[in-house]
Amino acid sequence: MNSTYRIQLNDQFTFLHLKGIIDYLHQLGISTIYASPVTTAIKGSSHGYDVTNPLILNPEIGTEDEWRQLTVTLKEYGMAWLQDIVPNHMAYDNNNPWLSDVLQRGKDSPYHSFFDFFDPPFEPGYRRFFTLNSLICLQMENEAVFTAYHERIHYWFRQGWIQGLRIDHIDGLADPKGYIRRLQHLFGKDCYIVAEKILTGDETLPGDWDIAGTTGYDFLSMAGQLLTDSDGSRLLRDFYQEKVIALPNYPDIVFDRKYKFLRTYMAGELDYLMDQLTGESFFTSAGDTARLKEALATLMASFPVYRAYPGDGPLAESDWLIINAAVQRAKQLRPEYRPELSCLESFMRHPTAFRSRLMQFTGPLAAKGIEDTTFYVYNPYIALNEVGDSPGKAGLPIEAFHRKMQYRQANSPLTLNATSTHDTKRGEDSRIRLSLLSCKPMEWIDAVMNWRDINHALIANVNGRPAPSSNDEYLIYQALLGGFPEDFTVTDNFRERFAGYLTKALREAKTETNYDHPDEQYEKSCQTFATAILQKNSPFLHDFIPFAVTIIRQSYVYSLSMLLIKLTAPGIPDIYQGAELWELSFVDPDNRRPVDYARRAGLLQQIITEEAKDAGMVLRFLHAHREKGAQKLFTIYRTLHFRKHYPRLFSAGEYIPVAVKGPVLAYIRRLDPDWILVLVPLIRYNDPLPASLSVSLPTQAPSIWTHLFTGDTFSAGDSLLECKDIWDRWPVALLHGTSV
Repeated sequence: MNSTYRIQLNDQFTFLHLKGIIDYLHQLGISTIYASPVTTAIKGSSHGYDVTNPLILNPEIGTEDEWRQLTVTLKEYGMAWLQDIVPNHMAYDNNNPWLSDVLQRGKDSPYHSFFDFFDPPFEPGYRRFFTLNSLICLQMENEAVFTAYHERIHYWFRQGWIQGLRIDHIDGLADPKGYIRRLQHLFGKDCYIVAEKILTGDETLPGDWDIAGTTGYDFLSMAGQLLTDSDGSRLLRDFYQEKVIALPNYPDIVFDRKYKFLRTYMAGELDYLMDQLTGESFFTSAGDTARLKEALATLMASFPVYRAYPGDGPLAESDWLIINAAVQRAKQLRPEYRPELSCLESFMRHPTAFRSRLMQFTGPLAAKGIEDTTFYVYNPYIALNEVGDSPGKAGLPIEAFHRKMQYRQANSPLTLNATSTHDTKRGEDSRIRLSLLSCKPMEWIDAVMNWRDINHALIANVNGRPAPSSNDEYLIYQALLGGFPEDFTVTDNFRERFAGYLTKALREAKTETNYDHPDEQYEKSCQTFATAILQKNSPFLHDFIPFAVTIIRQSYVYSLSMLLIKLTAPGIPDIYQGAELWELSFVDPDNRRPVDYARRAGLLQQIITEEAKDAGMVLRFLHAHREKGAQKLFTIYRTLHFRKHYPRLFSAGEYIPVAVKGPVLAYIRRLDPDWILVLVPLIRYNDPLPASLSVSLPTQAPSIWTHLFTGDTFSAGDSLLECKDIWDRWPVALLHGTSV
């Protein structure tokens, strides 16, 4: 696999629709279709993760004959298929035949052991996917469940329709390592496998997982942090704390929100875990169970990562470090529970059913408490409030990025590099616009202060509270800048999309309103505010649009920086549907709306036509159409075709850091005789980009280098490559050379 293109299949985009864009995707340079779940799901499902029957193809997306014909077309183009599978859960629905049988026959049903029912029953009586009662989890560690669930997927694999698998929510499984081992045994070593795994901070994938890597959220974080300036971010954070809202430190907010979420929305799960814990012989004589329960809740909310992977034997050092870090953090936060926490710590050293069970709930707690709560509460720079990333730190030094890429090449060279997915909080180019504020903190601060003055009269009073609150108002300004239309025109469609986003953001924060008990008056006042400031000719838009134009036009460069890193760094680049042009979506369901492929295919055809005329002609065309995303499309097109010509340079080539002066990331990929040098500008505060670069090369490096996007050539002498006016004709550089 050389590149993937993620497709969301549903009743609005079927196999027949997909077949209609295969020519375009092949022309773009895509090697692999990366498909959302294809088995039968809830009627009208837009995503396919609510599976009702894993043994039948979803009739809403097409027939097996249509899929077979589609694979014939793909094979003609040398393209592959990466299939998303959902081993953790199914829909709690009458159309789920396994569950329906259980509901009719109870424990007499042969499928009773397929599902993860709590015994004795607690509210809700079964393990849920996160806190969704509509999704019931499976006992995938049960061999009968594994065999039955994968029967049809394996059949499609044997037919040659599928070449790879993407494991959804692997952290929900009781035994992820055992599941991977079974999957590898069933599908064989030729099947490419990645897992959806959120890595936190410096966490790495367990070394004994025999898979290609992750779905790429770790790359998203590394690239986003690299393209963020730490000094400018500090100024933004100080402004936020002093002028917007004085919040506790980020780690304390995370603990508080995880703890509250556990107590409020996962109380049944906590009761179940307590029952498991006190049922263990070690705890039969435990003292005050109320204190023990409080200690357990504190421990769960203190986990530094999603989960550990303890297995049935002694704890690995990596797992013990995670558990110990959680215990120490819990003791620091709640010292009054030290005795109970020490007791839990001692107990966790031993393989027990409780220890394995606990790990299936710390992950969902992290996802809901952080991604779906804290990320809407802590808003100093929302570009970093992203799945796989964290606003707890801002900025990654170039040297640290190089080290992470060298580790990636050595350990998982075929992992995915993602920048947008169906689960990201905002589109990749929206995040870049907001990251750019870290090199323009004072301009942003001045603008926000002015907008607050302009809009002051629009703030309502709801039971003595401002609506929107200062924090929500600040979120609104950032979200508008990130998602503002590329043609700078506010339409009714944009207003409607923003209104949908705003309702979700307010409820996810769970501060002024929430899903269970919406404060309709507060929400309505916030929507009235947003509607007023987005009215045509509003005083706010009069001031906001010129500022947005400046930021957005400068952001084009850094969007291409992130893109070129994704396309050339260790890993396989993944492009989310439609993100070959500017991707400015808000959170789902906005990021799952239909893609205009006719527009994209037409623009690519225009580019190819101009390219055939003259190199200078195509560059002028691209510059003239940059607002439409033409430069992004061309960068993908050129680089993916280059990757196809030199696949092993990217899969097996060495990653060599290169030092240059100024805010520039530089690295070499080398597999003799081929070398590439990548040069991209970085977002840095008070550090202007030099017009020309002097690049010190390794002694064996080529002497002649050709710019992939412009055709310009550069000569090196004495291992020094002088790149004069390197950014004049294209914002980023990929230079190719061949050693003698």
